[in-house]
Amino acid sequence: MAISASAFAESYEMSLTRKGSNIYRVSGKQIIVQTRHCFVYAYSEDAILNSSGYGGEVIFLDSKDKCDVKAVFGASTQKPGKYAVTVTREDDDWFEMFGSNSYIKTEGCLSLALGEDAILTVLAGNVGRLRFKDGNDCLVEAIYSKLRL
Repeated sequence: MAISASAFAESYEMSLTRKGSNIYRVSGKQIIVQTRHCFVYAYSEDAILNSSGYGGEVIFLDSKDKCDVKAVFGASTQKPGKYAVTVTREDDDWFEMFGSNSYIKTEGCLSLALGEDAILTVLAGNVGRLRFKDGNDCLVEAIYSKLRL
């Protein structure tokens, strides 16, 4: 019996706000939608996410713009403490933690890290600091893990 991959596609209605280059937050949720080459400057704009597995497409209802979705992330809980991590910058204020399938959302971080070692200090509420060996220090807004929709 053959079942097409599109049979597993799901659609989700949501309101999105642009938080950075290719980074959109779902209003009222700790969920991030990462896009590819998306230039929509949305502020609480209604959208439809058509997903298939980890990615898909988002359609902004007001502007009718469509963007490819690279991944969707949900906030994860990390125990408070200090962690040695290796990070790579994916987009503005968005860093992948090597080997963990987790991502760090920072605030105003100018680092262009590419496989760079750093110290992640996590406080209660999953906020904290990301300090690079060169002394660059960035505020951590949250830590996210990839979701399968």
